[in-house]
Amino acid sequence: MKHILDLKQQIEAVIGTTLDEYEITMLEWNQSIENLSGLEVNQPLFIQSKAHEEEDERMTGSCMSAEIISLDAGERIFFRVGSNPDENTVVCWGCPSASITMEARRLIELLLRSNSSLDSGLSLQNDDADQQLVILGRWLQNQIKVYSSDNTEPLPTPFNTFDEFQKEKVLFVLQGETPDSQRVDSNVLNKLLESYFGEEVTLIPLDAQEWLFMSDETVVTGEADEDTAEARKDSLLAFCSGLYELVASEFAGVFHLSASLPCIPKHALVQVASLLQESIHLGRSFHVTQHIHLPWELQLEQLVASISEKQRLRFIQEIGKGTLLFDDSETLATLEIFFSLDCNVSETAKRLFIHRNTLIYRLDKIKQEIGYDVRNFKSAIIVQLLLLMYKVTKKV
Repeated sequence: MKHILDLKQQIEAVIGTTLDEYEITMLEWNQSIENLSGLEVNQPLFIQSKAHEEEDERMTGSCMSAEIISLDAGERIFFRVGSNPDENTVVCWGCPSASITMEARRLIELLLRSNSSLDSGLSLQNDDADQQLVILGRWLQNQIKVYSSDNTEPLPTPFNTFDEFQKEKVLFVLQGETPDSQRVDSNVLNKLLESYFGEEVTLIPLDAQEWLFMSDETVVTGEADEDTAEARKDSLLAFCSGLYELVASEFAGVFHLSASLPCIPKHALVQVASLLQESIHLGRSFHVTQHIHLPWELQLEQLVASISEKQRLRFIQEIGKGTLLFDDSETLATLEIFFSLDCNVSETAKRLFIHRNTLIYRLDKIKQEIGYDVRNFKSAIIVQLLLLMYKVTKKV
């Protein structure tokens, strides 16, 4: 029974409440089903997914009883964990109804169905694959909220056996800011992604307009010129650029996209999903005009975000000398492009469509204003940090 106890502890950690254990007679459980299964809240997941079918195509009453694994009795919800045929009893877990959401309840059902101790050996039907991914998304969001590098939960048993989670994959997170009347439908998005990837895509809804999906590395970075980390990163950026353009042209609203280097989801799903969400948050905070936010391009931003606001303000006042330099949009754009092009004066002038001497004049002006010449490596680092701190604090 150790695996059952481990599962109980995992579920309690996810839902944030204690599950009490009960042992009742089989007769009491069956009577409870007869009395409560008619309520819509107690319809099993498989039955709910078939609600649109004709009455004569629905499952029989006895089969429906076998499908029921949880019962909402009003103040408390009870989950059937297993049975003892010799004693003719049923083992249940119970908790207050108000303490868990419907999504959490379905997750518990899914986990219990997958456990070998269930005498019925039931599992979700193929028709419920989308619902499984919705449940996984809810679990994933809960894990991200409490994530720490030294305390990660493994994938729930039904998912860590999926082939897709055991192969090396590139993970993506897509966030949308869409009008309520034009929300993106997950099924429509899934078809669009499959047309771009050229293969089936595992799409996990994380929120109303946020999704995690994955693909084989060969699909994403297969055209890299060299087998190096930098070449794969460049190839991944190009792939993301095309993907973003496709999504942005197909749907209304603003979208943000992040992607990971290859990983095995079974072992790293929570960690990588957390990293990608953080990357989008950092990108939206520091680079408001950009929409593709890759983790390895946001290392300085991550460092700045970890510094307290008080310390950031002190740095801005002491190093920036109270300047209003960054309030000037021209100076701001000049520095951002200059840093993005590795402080290359000629390439920056070309990108800005200005003469090289005009750019040098602007850089000299910055040096006069705050005393740092960004053409010098150490000065460039200081000014870049100053610029990032200014962006996130939005004051000098």
